[in-house]
Amino acid sequence: MSFARWFLPRLARRLIPPHRLRSVYERVLGTELEVQVVADTRARAGEAERAALDEIDRLTPLLTRFDPASELRRWLTRPGERVTLSPDLLHVLRAADRWREATGGAFHPGADALGAVWKRAEEAGCAPDAAELAALAGRLRDSPWTLHQGGAATLHATFPLGLNALAKGYVVDHAAEAAFASPGVRAVLVNAGGDLRTLGGTGLTVAVADPFGRRDDLPPLCRVHVRGGALATSGDTHRGYRVGETWYSHLLDPRTGRPVADVPGVTVTAPDCLTADALATALSVLDVAEGLALVDATPGASALIVTRDGTGHASARWAARPP
Repeated sequence: MSFARWFLPRLARRLIPPHRLRSVYERVLGTELEVQVVADTRARAGEAERAALDEIDRLTPLLTRFDPASELRRWLTRPGERVTLSPDLLHVLRAADRWREATGGAFHPGADALGAVWKRAEEAGCAPDAAELAALAGRLRDSPWTLHQGGAATLHATFPLGLNALAKGYVVDHAAEAAFASPGVRAVLVNAGGDLRTLGGTGLTVAVADPFGRRDDLPPLCRVHVRGGALATSGDTHRGYRVGETWYSHLLDPRTGRPVADVPGVTVTAPDCLTADALATALSVLDVAEGLALVDATPGASALIVTRDGTGHASARWAARPP
């Protein structure tokens, strides 16, 4: 190849401004989905966006717990059977095992079963029976499934299970990576309800909401820059259970069955969104010292944990700056 044929396309790429695409979709992955792409041309940006959406369309029917026809839901109807599962579902199950073990059960897919108990309590207007919660928490100490060689799994749990705390991050990661692999793409952002992954470019600065704020227009708690990685948050500001006159967080400790009370807000950055989602969930349950130790032991991760007294506890790699 001549020097001119090699040099001129690269010069043109530098001189011609890239096309910037931003799209927002409602009710995707149970939330609002934002896709941003910076690419050489409008057509290539559109192709990258389509690659991201196609990956979401491929993975959602495998991992969602909201569709009775999903692979996850169909597997949950077959306890005791050795069932061959897709590589994607197996990947998320393996990740769930790792985080359940790493957190001593503070992260557990069986938290959905506890949520069902608290939902019934909300409808009845009285707190759940303490013995029922203790019994269910005891059952959560056992492994909910066994993963076999060759891509099969046997379900042991007979209570509700959910993988949303990991599945959404896994889907966001794959959507962002599929878009970024498209020709001519310079940068990608996929944001599903605040759980986001960015690749390429200079990244973005994210405003961290004050967990005690009830309005969206309040000043942020702080700002953090995310480049070539992911961010996820967890908190009890807008979701929970009202039982009689008492409000309880929707975040439940799988080890006790009780709602979390000490940590109303967590923000995590990590190399990928699955890891960020897992940590955000676990740090809402673990005590602060355990949570910070877990973050510091996770390569590339950082976190800000806000406790009920308003104190912010930063991990060693947290790089936030004031608003």
